[in-house]
Amino acid sequence: MSPDPIASAALRGALLATLLVLVAALVGAAVRLLPWVLDPTIPWAVLAPFARSLLAVAVEAAILTGWPVGWALAAARLVERGEAGVLASLGEAPTQTVSRLLPQAALFVAALGITSAVLGRDAAAPGRIVRALIDEGRSACVHEAGRRTPATHAVPFVAVTWLCTPGTPRLVGRAPLGGVVFTASGARVSDDLRRIDLDDARLALPSTSDEGLTFRLRVGTLTLRWLAPWAQASAVPPLLRATLVTLSGLVAASATVLALLTLRRHRIGTVAAVAIGASGPLAALGALRGLELRVPEVASGGWLLAFALVPMVAVLAVASASFVAAVLPVTRRSGTK
Repeated sequence: MSPDPIASAALRGALLATLLVLVAALVGAAVRLLPWVLDPTIPWAVLAPFARSLLAVAVEAAILTGWPVGWALAAARLVERGEAGVLASLGEAPTQTVSRLLPQAALFVAALGITSAVLGRDAAAPGRIVRALIDEGRSACVHEAGRRTPATHAVPFVAVTWLCTPGTPRLVGRAPLGGVVFTASGARVSDDLRRIDLDDARLALPSTSDEGLTFRLRVGTLTLRWLAPWAQASAVPPLLRATLVTLSGLVAASATVLALLTLRRHRIGTVAAVAIGASGPLAALGALRGLELRVPEVASGGWLLAFALVPMVAVLAVASASFVAAVLPVTRRSGTK
């Protein structure tokens, strides 16, 4: 038996699992981006802010899920080869075996913490992404100022389009109530995507009479409220969110290895080990999302204390999945049960 029978296998497994989950997450992000990528009116520069946000989501999901799954595979292999039993006979408790993995855990903690902090900033203020999309669309119009024929650059998610006229570019769209058509020289979006302030706005108001008249209105600043955002803002501070996600990943990975070593006599299979490793991160993400969407705009300390449940949910999910795997019959390699 090697001096450290689990550390190198756990690191390789975690990196490989993270890579596989990342590829799958990037494929999902590409599918989501594909309709706008294929739209010739939307240049890549306009989509770049949203693509960066999707990349952060993919990296966070990959590390948070791949890390415990990789450790689970290493622990299952340790049990399968009988080395877990040898360590136990030498007096090494499962907690001591888990402690062998803590030095490499610092790598995953750092990577997951940085990624979650970046993602938490966007989650707390999705309006920043829309503002970046609007700014990129305007910049694209400015770069095409020399064209004789007007061009257009659609802005995804907010149903507005830049009309690149020979003069000042104009933003064209419809108000959320009444379907009133408006144009503006610029727009400022709130962080929570509930309000848009339009500069130099011009509106076309249809008449309610049968004469078919249209009234045109021009104002210096027009504020549109009560918008239905495509992404609901999170009320959780980015640093708190990063701490919760990182802590959940650490306790889920550690609890997974501890559970598999404790249940070594049950010979948990590889598929079950993967399910146990993935259960904690998935449960933590679900609990975090469920809580952060219910926090009031002015969150009290009591609300923030509720987020301490997120790592606990991860441990509970690992324990539940381990119990189910232990009581279910496992098919042996010889074909017997």
